[in-house]
Amino acid sequence: MIDARTKLLALIGHPVAHSLSPRFQNAALQYLRLPFVYLAFDIPPERLRDALEAFRVLGVLGFNVTVPHKEAICPFLDVLEEEAKVLQAVNTVVNREGKFFGYNTDVYGFQESLRREGVVVSGKTFLLLGAGGAAKSALFVLAKEKAQKVYLMNRTHERAVALCAWARNVLGFSCEVLPWLSQEVQAVHGIINATSLGLGGEVLPLPWEAFPSLEVVIDLVYHREGTPLVWEAKMRGIKSFDGKYMLLYQGARSFSLFTGVSAPLEVMEEALFGGF
Repeated sequence: MIDARTKLLALIGHPVAHSLSPRFQNAALQYLRLPFVYLAFDIPPERLRDALEAFRVLGVLGFNVTVPHKEAICPFLDVLEEEAKVLQAVNTVVNREGKFFGYNTDVYGFQESLRREGVVVSGKTFLLLGAGGAAKSALFVLAKEKAQKVYLMNRTHERAVALCAWARNVLGFSCEVLPWLSQEVQAVHGIINATSLGLGGEVLPLPWEAFPSLEVVIDLVYHREGTPLVWEAKMRGIKSFDGKYMLLYQGARSFSLFTGVSAPLEVMEEALFGGF
């Protein structure tokens, strides 16, 4: 029940109309009868600072951060914790007595989704598409799980070069930058789409014939009906999944940070997948 004591939790991004976070976060809050409500706010990049100032004034107790704000938000936060400091990318913010603490639960979410799907990273070669906050989290996990090699492609070549330099300097992990959708790859076992392509139904024109060793396709974008990339891979008989479980696990970790109690994972999962 919402009353005058109800506190606000939120999601910010641009766009956010597709987001399933309010569905499973509110289900968990209601199940535990916690005095919070979770809402989504579409914040264009040029209004990010204004939104954060408003959140401080309103006393918003916590919020998730999605595309395109995960990196841009960092300078506006008071403290960066754990992986967020290494990644300089934040997807969860907790308000503690007026100070905004930034966390990155995408790393945990991606790791757990890989484990759930039985994806082996160690000794394997991956093609990573994208160079933003989600790509950085994925690259962090690939390095941590001892991938043999990572090829990196991004529509803006300079950002891909910068991400590989970060991986080398911060993680001690080398990757190779290739032109966008290049066929100059060898023995790729997995493809990870960490771009926003697919969010609006866009089709990634991948050179599928260049990937004879392909074992798995992972789309960090998610959609109620599945993404075009996932469907294309399935049609070709390749194991594939989108970002729903990454969303679920990172959301569960965010929930615990917001509320201080363990997330009811089964309740969240049922709410997330119940409409599919």
